[in-house]
Amino acid sequence: MRFAWLVVALVLLVGLAGTAVALHNREADSQFVSRQENLAPVGATQLASLLLTTSDPRPGFGNARARTARCHSAGGGALGNPWACVIGYRALPRVRMRVTVHGDRSIFGSGQPEGSPHLNFLTVKGCCVAAGAEP
Repeated sequence: MRFAWLVVALVLLVGLAGTAVALHNREADSQFVSRQENLAPVGATQLASLLLTTSDPRPGFGNARARTARCHSAGGGALGNPWACVIGYRALPRVRMRVTVHGDRSIFGSGQPEGSPHLNFLTVKGCCVAAGAEP
């Protein structure tokens, strides 16, 4: 009977130690928080330049690169999310995308062709938007 209490006490000690470690790991990483708070602003020109490197996401249009891209910020903050972009590929119609810039400056966008929507959303992704906003 004495050993049963010893096992229970040992399990409780291990549980308390695990809880302490888990709580410690949830504390904010001050360097990470600083980097997130001091993000360099994203400009429309920099985002459009990255979108020009994307391939046509429409089925049957091949892997042609974008020819034109125009973006404007629909939000605030350094990243400007969400962005509304119109991307022109080799063949019409142009594609309207809603693009999100992540903290690591990678992007993900989804949207549909102008005038002839697909059943599924088209997507683009890329890395990484150059730092700096337009003057």
